Amino acid sequence: MRIAYLLPTIYGMGGTASAIVTQANAMARFHDVEIYSVYREVEAAHYAIDPAITVHDLVDASGEQVHVAGLMPDEAAALRGTPPLLINPSWDPNLDALADVALEAALPIVTADVLVSVTPALLSLATQLVPSHVALVHQEHRSSSQRTSGLEPLLTFAPRADVVAMLTEPMATWLSDELGTGAPEIVVMPNAIPPGFRPRSLRDAPLIVAAGRLMGEKQYAHLVNAFALVADRMPGWRLRIYGDGPSRFEVMSTVRKHGLWDRVELPGPTTDMATEWAKASISALTSRSEGFPLVIQEAMAAGVAVVSYDCPSGPRAIIEDDVDGLLVAQGSEQALAAALLRLATDASLRDRLGEAAIAKAASWDIDSITDRWRTIFERAVARHGASTSGRSTAHLRAGRPAAARSRHEAPAGAEGTGVTPAQAREAALAVASRVADQVCDDWFVVPPHAGETVLVLPMSARRAFLDGLAATDLPPYLSVLDPERGGWPARRGTPSDLVPHLRGGRTSVLVLEPWPLVDGRPSLLAGCGLRVEWWEEGVDGDLHSPGQARYATHVPRGAASATTVVERLEVPTFPVMVEPTPEECRFPIDVVYTWVDGSDPVWDEARRRRLAEATGTMQTPAASGRARFVDRGELRWSMRSLHLFAPWVRTIHLVTAGQVPTWLDTSHPRVNLVDHRDILPTDALPTFNSHAIETALHRIEGLSEQFLYLNDDVFLGRPSRPEQWFTPSGSAAVFPSSGVVGLPDQDDLPFLHAAATNRRLLQDAFGVTTTRTFKHTPHPQRRSTLAAISKQFATDVDRTARAPFRSETDVSLLSSLAQHYGLLTGAAHVGAVDYSFVNLSAADVKRRLTQLLDRDQDCFCLGDHHEMARPPEVVDQLVAETLDACFSVAAPWEH
Repeated sequence: MRIAYLLPTIYGMGGTASAIVTQANAMARFHDVEIYSVYREVEAAHYAIDPAITVHDLVDASGEQVHVAGLMPDEAAALRGTPPLLINPSWDPNLDALADVALEAALPIVTADVLVSVTPALLSLATQLVPSHVALVHQEHRSSSQRTSGLEPLLTFAPRADVVAMLTEPMATWLSDELGTGAPEIVVMPNAIPPGFRPRSLRDAPLIVAAGRLMGEKQYAHLVNAFALVADRMPGWRLRIYGDGPSRFEVMSTVRKHGLWDRVELPGPTTDMATEWAKASISALTSRSEGFPLVIQEAMAAGVAVVSYDCPSGPRAIIEDDVDGLLVAQGSEQALAAALLRLATDASLRDRLGEAAIAKAASWDIDSITDRWRTIFERAVARHGASTSGRSTAHLRAGRPAAARSRHEAPAGAEGTGVTPAQAREAALAVASRVADQVCDDWFVVPPHAGETVLVLPMSARRAFLDGLAATDLPPYLSVLDPERGGWPARRGTPSDLVPHLRGGRTSVLVLEPWPLVDGRPSLLAGCGLRVEWWEEGVDGDLHSPGQARYATHVPRGAASATTVVERLEVPTFPVMVEPTPEECRFPIDVVYTWVDGSDPVWDEARRRRLAEATGTMQTPAASGRARFVDRGELRWSMRSLHLFAPWVRTIHLVTAGQVPTWLDTSHPRVNLVDHRDILPTDALPTFNSHAIETALHRIEGLSEQFLYLNDDVFLGRPSRPEQWFTPSGSAAVFPSSGVVGLPDQDDLPFLHAAATNRRLLQDAFGVTTTRTFKHTPHPQRRSTLAAISKQFATDVDRTARAPFRSETDVSLLSSLAQHYGLLTGAAHVGAVDYSFVNLSAADVKRRLTQLLDRDQDCFCLGDHHEMARPPEVVDQLVAETLDACFSVAAPWEH
């Protein structure tokens, strides 16, 4: 069998080059092997290559001139560094147009039985340029999610390979899920340890060794900081970091900062790490991400006790925590320091871990790994040769296949029917706190206040908590989320599915939350979860936060001496965490609706009589037409949206002309029915003018100072907090729209007439000119602001109150005037809201309504019109179906 390897360069120093040289040298004992090195920039390779292997240097820049077959030196020099044309330049910043020319000449004449690519960009080129009779095997040598070029080339071209080999099981599972039925054979294959004599460590020298390129991803400053935390408690111990790179000055500066110049050594790179590992008693790795780090393999083969930051792939797949090494939470310098101190002061622990490491390293023996690779290659060649179509083109014909079901979609029977977001949050906290109680005594809860609820446990309880979670009776609508971190994609599943994959790691965060997708659509419960954090114990005995913390970065173990109520459950916490914070609203907030049943014949007869007496613009359809009073039952769904997404609302005041929705239980303690006669003067009744009704809403008895004003065609779209609508000081948010008031007399629409009146009043009072209208959202209001406006502009407000239909002299008190007045007097501020307006008269109304089911807006409005593009009965049906899907849970005030 003829085997060819294709890689960016075989000449450099690094994990990929080392792994390929080791593998190629081993294969050369049995097969004809050749290496295609895209670039050569030095005379000799860093790693010794078997003389039996043929190396093809496609771009030779090792001398004074650049040489590429078929090009003159000046032509080659002109192309060097020019963006490539055969691939997207972002897929691999190191490949250029010169590589295009060289690869386009070399790959079509490859005669090997199997070609092995080692980067996604080279895989994409191989699938397009290598002869169809050649089998393709792709080897990923890094964590794919960490590639600066992203995942596109791997996900696009992997289906055209015969085999894709990933270094760890999580990486293989991720790729299989992404590709679904279009996945090729995917195998998990670790790298072999280079052959040769390896001296063993006696683990009795006071020396910690780390090795690798000095670059940001390796985070060696963390290692120096951690060593500094315990250096005084480890007299005689030294830290030695081998390697070179752009972060060398940063590491040196960190050493100098801690005054450790006599304890920390930076000797640079070495060609004999096997000897250096044998001198060490402890090895440390602090990388942000790794594929399958050779430094851990080599250290373990030498019998060194290893401590490493946990990574989504690599260290976690190699090290079994506290069996053949130690894992600590990513980025936790305190935990790293504690692990170093533990190893330095416990020789028996070093010996136990070191001996287990030697046994683990035997599984990476070059002979056993080579045998496995030979089987994979032979199987790929045989299968490829038996194929009638050669290279797969399925993804070109049909696009990249998708997995059968999104990993974030609820399985059958896990919809959470009838459950509200508040109930889901309560269920998640109840489950997590019950399990926490079973596994440790010193857990506590960080209450949400104006943020999210966090349940905190010691890292030492992590495995027991996960096991307890897997064994508990979890509501089927709840899922377990292993969040995205460091570019590695999130994973989600049931506890029984996901916990086995999480137990061996040292990740600090898990989320217990409802499945975000149900039947392909965002769930009503999406985002209503509980964050669980495990805090590492530092050398000071405290628990240290894995990241940004709201109250404290570290707390004493067992010091949570207070209790508080979160989601109706009493939970342990710290006294300082019980009190409200300056970031949260602590005042009551009510909601006011104005509503009318336009199909009521008694009400409609009164409207007709009143309209017969009206004059001027009151007679226009925009001011008094039937479309202004059409009721499709939206109020029920709008009030449901409050029940689901704003359970903090105190009282809902429904203002009507003596009408009561048939479905509404008016005896419910959170509902207050208000008649127009209770708030408007007798001579203003009956009224059919929303502007007039708005002038009196602040007179509702018992109304809170801060309240939200909603029309029945306005809905909350997802969970909301009071702080979205008000500041803690009570200032009301306003949401300007892109609509303009326009020049005087430019438009006859009643709401613009009112905007013009508002403008005149504010010009006279404050010397300003208003320009914008406001979005038709829930309108945050202050009762005192409305009272002040009614007093300052009494003539105009009273005239509006007595206009039975919309008039050209109206003010629009709650939808425009109060907002501008609040901005000018300090009672309001410009807020931010994700908002959608659906024009029900539009021809594409079905598409617009369907988009609401994506639940990607804080609120939305369904705007009616007198002229409809679709039949009214069709629109009515579409609205009902959409709103019922959006708000499927009945509120407690419904009959």
